Amino acid sequence: MKTASIAHRVVDFLRRWPPFQYFDDDELFSLVSAGRVVFHERDELVFMQGRQRKPYVYVIQQGAVRLEEQSEDGVDQLRDVRGEGDLLGIGRYLGFGEHVYTARTETDVILYALPAEAFWETVKRHARASRFLATYFSVAILPPALEMREERSEELRLGRRPVDWMSRPVEQPSRPLTCLPDTAARDVARLLAERDAAAAVVIDGQGAPRGVVTPRTLSDEVASGRQPPDTPAQALMRPVCAVAAPGLEAGDYLTRMLDQQTEHLVLTANGRLDGPFAGVITRRDLTRVEGAAPLALIEDMARAPRISELAALRVQAEGVLAAGLTDPDATRWLAPMAGAFNAAVLRRVVMLVEGALADQGLASPNLDHCWVFFGSAARNELFTRHDLDCGLIYDDPDPGHARGARAYFLELGRRVSAALAACGFVTSAKAISAGHPSACRSVGEWEVAFADWIHQPIESCVYRATSRFDLRPVHGDCRLVERLERHIHGEEDRNPRFVPLLLEDSMANLPPLTFFRGLVVDDEGGYREVLDLLRATLQPVVDIARALALDSGRQAPTTLDRLLVLQPEDDESSLLIEETAAAFRNALYHRARTGLTTGTDGSRVDPAKLTRLEQNLLKSGFRTVLRLMEYTGRRYGLTPRR
Repeated sequence: MKTASIAHRVVDFLRRWPPFQYFDDDELFSLVSAGRVVFHERDELVFMQGRQRKPYVYVIQQGAVRLEEQSEDGVDQLRDVRGEGDLLGIGRYLGFGEHVYTARTETDVILYALPAEAFWETVKRHARASRFLATYFSVAILPPALEMREERSEELRLGRRPVDWMSRPVEQPSRPLTCLPDTAARDVARLLAERDAAAAVVIDGQGAPRGVVTPRTLSDEVASGRQPPDTPAQALMRPVCAVAAPGLEAGDYLTRMLDQQTEHLVLTANGRLDGPFAGVITRRDLTRVEGAAPLALIEDMARAPRISELAALRVQAEGVLAAGLTDPDATRWLAPMAGAFNAAVLRRVVMLVEGALADQGLASPNLDHCWVFFGSAARNELFTRHDLDCGLIYDDPDPGHARGARAYFLELGRRVSAALAACGFVTSAKAISAGHPSACRSVGEWEVAFADWIHQPIESCVYRATSRFDLRPVHGDCRLVERLERHIHGEEDRNPRFVPLLLEDSMANLPPLTFFRGLVVDDEGGYREVLDLLRATLQPVVDIARALALDSGRQAPTTLDRLLVLQPEDDESSLLIEETAAAFRNALYHRARTGLTTGTDGSRVDPAKLTRLEQNLLKSGFRTVLRLMEYTGRRYGLTPRR
């Protein structure tokens, strides 16, 4: 066969695969003309660990190649399996002059050997090619010469409305409206009208904010005749419970407003309640940046008169999430937004159910109580309507009223759970439901339960209860949750073996190795048709981060927060944490994308439907999880195992 004909066949093959599909025809022909075709029979070495590299990058045209690493004791460990279209020998771009792995053929193999320097220079000229090649390496350690311009891949998109605007700074109002506590309501109304302001902030003599008066408050209280026009502002104001610092990104303000269920956020110079007043961020300010549809949805949820309307609003909320789910980085903003939607639904359901119980004559025991999220909902990592884990904590009743209180709150929990199901939330057998006695207890009973899990973890089957260590107050008296959290940390301090045991359980299953021909390859070389994102990436990171946060005593609500508050001992550990966060976001994105498009919980993904870029990114996450397990094992004297 003529050389030109062979070159055309090679070029036609390369055009099917990234990064070559991003090259120009002339670049492809130039690469192929300077390369050669290599054939290997089964069980031959392509290159060997520790040997000097040849001046080629290899592309597998046919067959399968195993990458193996020889440990210090001489045992070969499988690290990857690569097939048609995959690259070999690219470690040189990280500065490794010798091969890191041994490449051994699993079948008869045909390779295209391309000049390494020419390939590298061509990749650097194309941003999409650079992005793809980077997926072969660590997220935190990339060849410095790669051009990584911000560019979204269509392969990674679900949404078509990027949330980049959430990273933009919000311009502060030039003249924030303030008044003193004794300012008359009529004067506050005049100032609001003159300035066309959304709120007036009541400040004390030291300039610290104490409350907020809005046009709606004046309408409800003064215009309705409930309060006279000379009522002082301090009698009308809504107390300031949360503040933020100036100069944050739009997404920071939006997620805080969603969490607080408010259309405005008071700013202080130092970001603390006792700090000098600095301004107000309103829904209108966020609308100027891009739009604040989530705030409107939260407001509508808080006023929904019936469960059916609340269910329809939750469907709209999913549309907002799906529209913004353009890439893994979008989960930074969308995850807390999803958490705010879930919380708003629960709050409204509780209010509607409590009202219905009162109408039926079922008297409340008049005890402080708090609704909480557990697990992924508590960590703001739940995008779908599957397994919204929630429970109820109520104050300790008098002994004579304990049975009546328990009966009331269990009935309340059962009805709330039924209403959540009517809103479309799907509950599995493993879910935590407030209608079950194990998730509806007095605070004293919860303390006994956590003490049992911590001091007798094996006998009490703590592995079934680990998600209960993630709890977030949603509605009611938060002091009950604060008391319970103090108790948990105190009991954990008294049993230093608890955290190592949690970590040992978290390393019971190693992540898979790679993808090959649409299948998942596990650490022993076995094949599975479905990728379980929970088992492969999300759950190990969640469990390890939770245990390390408990050990450090630092409060952090989300898995990524827990990773970021850890204090790594060296640069290598810092890079590992950074890479783990990136791998977690990517897996969370794929779970959200799968769940929102299929109506499932999103944890089970068909690898055959993933692009090569998506497979490489997830595969990089597998390696990162394994390194996190090994790092944790070294710190606590544990060994990852199957």
